[in-house]
Amino acid sequence: MNLIDNFGTAGQALVVVLFFSSVTILGLYIVRRTVPVETLREDHEVAGFTFGVVGAFYGVVLAFVIVAAWQRFDRADGKAQSEALALSDIYSLSFGFPAPMRAQVVQAVLDYANEVVNREWDQMAELKYERSLDGEGKLWRVLLDYEPQNAREQVVLDKSLDAMDQLSDARRLRYVYYNEDLPSVVWIIIYIGAIITIGFSYFFNTRSFRSQSIMCGTFAALIGLTIMAIAELASPYQGAINVSSSPFKFVINMIERDTTHRAVSVAPPVAPAEIQGQPAGKPAP
Repeated sequence: MNLIDNFGTAGQALVVVLFFSSVTILGLYIVRRTVPVETLREDHEVAGFTFGVVGAFYGVVLAFVIVAAWQRFDRADGKAQSEALALSDIYSLSFGFPAPMRAQVVQAVLDYANEVVNREWDQMAELKYERSLDGEGKLWRVLLDYEPQNAREQVVLDKSLDAMDQLSDARRLRYVYYNEDLPSVVWIIIYIGAIITIGFSYFFNTRSFRSQSIMCGTFAALIGLTIMAIAELASPYQGAINVSSSPFKFVINMIERDTTHRAVSVAPPVAPAEIQGQPAGKPAP
């Protein structure tokens, strides 16, 4: 599916439908031209029973695989949210530190979130992700190098380190979900099963080639769309359907909004005379 990743969901679905239905109809045409119609009609009963068994088995396989792929995608999405939540917790806990330490923690959190959004997410989408410990290591160093001055700061530091543990675990699992795909044997079963199942639909014969083409093409398109859904869900960070970086963007926006609000709240008041363009302490002429 990598060849059509840039088409969007609707574009991918259209390409898959056209490809599967066209190839299936072409195969049906070749069978009609090479196999006598009387031969196909003689085997209708056996072919119908076999097709029912094969179709049911393949349908169950696709159902299990798409459920497994969805669960995997959901876990990857949940771990990304857990990572961003742990990062948000570290930022919130930073207000329990003195101003210099708080500034270091906030900057380290902001650098980490920006690195994830602006570099790592794009690299994962392009299958070029190279795991870096710069942002994570900076956060660890800032927290581990700090020596609490009282019991309150010790509690805040302990909570921050717990959140850091959760962040590191979620980050490692993000790399695992990015780096792993469904087992190759599953893809072999899916594609060979599709060929066999669609092939069995050629063993039937209708009076009109057009009507059978529509039925076979629709059947193949449905199989193709199911395979497309599995392929999209099996790669949580690539394709049109992917895990969003919105939780990390939320952390960035929250920090920037808080920083702006605090800058405005601590700004020195402006004297009324200065507002009118007159020096403070001198009456207007």
